[in-house]
This record gives sequence, C-alpha cells and structure tokens, in this order.
Amino acid sequence: MNDLTAQLLNGDGRLAHTLHSSSIPTSANQSSTQMGPMLVAAGKLGQKDLTLILALQKREGLRFGEAALKLGLVQVEDINSILAEQFAYTQTPAQSSQLDHRLSALFQPDSPQAEALRSLRSELMLRYFNNQSQRSLALVSAEDAEGSALAAADLAICFAQLGLRTLLIDTNLRSPQLNRLLHLPEHTPGLSDWLASRTAVAPINIAMVRSLWVLPAGTRAPNPQELLSGKRYQERLAALTQQFDITLISTTPMDSNRDAQIVAAQAGAALLLARQHQTRSQALAAICQRLRDLGVRLLGAAMLGQVKQT
Repeated sequence: MNDLTAQLLNGDGRLAHTLHSSSIPTSANQSSTQMGPMLVAAGKLGQKDLTLILALQKREGLRFGEAALKLGLVQVEDINSILAEQFAYTQTPAQSSQLDHRLSALFQPDSPQAEALRSLRSELMLRYFNNQSQRSLALVSAEDAEGSALAAADLAICFAQLGLRTLLIDTNLRSPQLNRLLHLPEHTPGLSDWLASRTAVAPINIAMVRSLWVLPAGTRAPNPQELLSGKRYQERLAALTQQFDITLISTTPMDSNRDAQIVAAQAGAALLLARQHQTRSQALAAICQRLRDLGVRLLGAAMLGQVKQT
C-alpha cells in the first residue's frame, strides 16, 4: 500500500497557467490567421469585424484578441473558449453550469485541490496506466459514498483533460451518486439496465469535457451483487473498456456491503480513498486485507479533504 500516497483534494502547490485569463498568443500574425477564423466560424465575428480588428492590431501593435476586446466585438469568455480549443484544454464552465461546482478540476483549476488531483493523475500514469493492458481502476472507500464519487469524477475529468478517452462508471447500484454531480437525469438508463438487458445503453459524453464519458448506475436494481458478479458484467465491461484509454470505476462504500470488493476484483486494481479526520485506520487495514485476499493490486491511498455542501 506504500507505492502510492497522494494528498487528494487537500494538496499543496499551484499550477500557474494562462488559459483562463485574457492572455493571447504572442504572434499577432499567427493569432489573426487562427483565432480570427475560429471566432468567425463560431459566429462571434463577421468579415467586417476582422477588417476592423486587423487595422487596430496593426496600428497599435496589439495582439488579435486584445484588439478584438478593445473594440468590444468579443467577450473575454469568447477568447478563453478559442484558447481552450487551440490548446485542447477544458474551459472553466460558466457559474450557471448545472455541473456540481465542487468539481475542482473544472471550476477551480488553479486551486491547490486541482493541483493535488493532477499530481495524483501523474502518479497513476507513471505507476499504473503506463501499461496498455491496465486500463481499469476501481476507487474504493470505507464509508463515504458522496465524497468518493466526487473524487472519482474529479479524477476522471483530470484524465480527460489530457485528451485521453476516459470512461467513468458508477457501480453504486444501490445509491447512485454521479447523476447529480454531472447533471444527468435521475432515471437515465445505465449499468444496471445494460446488465439486465432491459435496454441498449451507451456511455454519455459530458459536453463540457470532450474526452469524458460516463456510464451511470441506471435503475436501482433489487439484485446488485448478482449483476456485478455475473459473467455478463465481466464480458461487457471488458469489451467496453477496450474503447477507452482510462476507465475509473466508482463503487459503493465497503462498510455497507460487498459490492465494491466484487468490482475491485473484476478490475484487478484499486485505489483507496480515505476521509481526512474521519476514516479509521482499522477500517482501512480491514479493507486492504480483504482486497489482498481477493488478489486485488492496491495502488495506495488518497486522502480526501472535507466535502463542502453546495
């Protein structure tokens, strides 16, 4: 359990970047030939606007975006959106977004919490996902369904921000958590419906995070353990995960049932999530022993800060 230890959602350090400021690429010629057409294609500018911007840019030696802003032809959000597209970076959603605002990787990208997530992502990339045969990882906690689901969603967003096709699966068939976090309708068909062959189900792309797909838990089933331990789960998940670079599996807390250990055994590897000042060391030790007995590779533990209510 010692080969990976991360301070998740409570880390130190900041990542300085400019994608969410009004800074513009340094080459005026390059920005006018790239940013301008992109803004036109997005319906933000017309050809007459381009002429005005280029004239001001040449006259005052401004960058393209600065000239467009000075003329009042675009908003800062428009420039940020183009920058995000140019750099293949996820733009910070508007405050009106229905996604859960506690998702630090999206809403507070410069925060210590987001930097801690990126550090954890780097460790996992170096120590586990560097092997192409290792694509799935279960995230397991002792007692905190909401906090672990939030951490799973945040970490999945971080992987997707690298441009990696990332799949996030909610295997909490008893009390699904991801629908509310990612603003999916409560009764969206998902994993349980797929495993029961009730309806055809496909992962849902999250519009604000281009490389992130989610397979929600689906209809609350009366037999979650049977669904998760059956041959159909193994076969369908194995085929599904081959379509993605990274698959993170959010699970039920292990203090209430054995669903999580079944899922972890199927995945083959697990990362433990512990709540700061809350999770008891004895509970973690018991989880470790149970998973080791099942042959699950334990990558380590991530310490979660306190969950703030929205």
